[in-house]
Amino acid sequence: MTLQTSLETGHLLVITGNMMSGKTEELIARLRTAERIESIRAQAARRDGRAYTPRRIGVYKHGLDRRYSATEIASHGGQRVPATPVSSALELLARCLEDGVRVVVCDEVQFFMERDEEGWVIVRVLMELLRRGCQIMVSGLDKDFRGMPFGPMGDILALADERVSLTATCMRCGAPAVLPQRIINGRPADWNDPVVFPGATESYEPRCRRCHETVPPETLTWAEAAVARESSRPLPQ
Repeated sequence: MTLQTSLETGHLLVITGNMMSGKTEELIARLRTAERIESIRAQAARRDGRAYTPRRIGVYKHGLDRRYSATEIASHGGQRVPATPVSSALELLARCLEDGVRVVVCDEVQFFMERDEEGWVIVRVLMELLRRGCQIMVSGLDKDFRGMPFGPMGDILALADERVSLTATCMRCGAPAVLPQRIINGRPADWNDPVVFPGATESYEPRCRRCHETVPPETLTWAEAAVARESSRPLPQ
């Protein structure tokens, strides 16, 4: 089955923020609302004697997310929804086409980090689904353990029609936490560690900027190096 282009207007909702900020709970709540809307529309059509085919809803997650379940979207609070795991942006698109979905729900979208000469593949996949009139709801971390934009999330947020940004609570001091703290083998992660670090004994907790830690690189920071280069330039005559 293929997903046909329709006159329905596409819409992209992006739910983002720090870990343990309620992103998955918000995504599940939006999913339940979409399901309720389809049920109400179907009831109204039956009452009016009209034909109505409810929009098919597809729920997906990146296969790297195995914290609670490989086949469910699961929140820290215990909410669970069955989901199809996918390992790439193109697999997500293929599943949507095969399943004939009109409402696309996807958790942990920051992990779709495939790039080609045209940029992030997931961005073009979302643009294609929007072109086809899909209603899309995705969630993901906006920053990695260094505090930098997490993979494609900056571009995905720029593409969004609607954004929900959530904040967690710092596990050290109780202040608003906007950064994920990565701990590997009992110590803060090294700045130069890969963003996705398979095989490591790692844990995470939300922290504020004051309490966030990384092991800095031994070389000059980018800012120090830039200032040094600028100050070494001869003054204009």
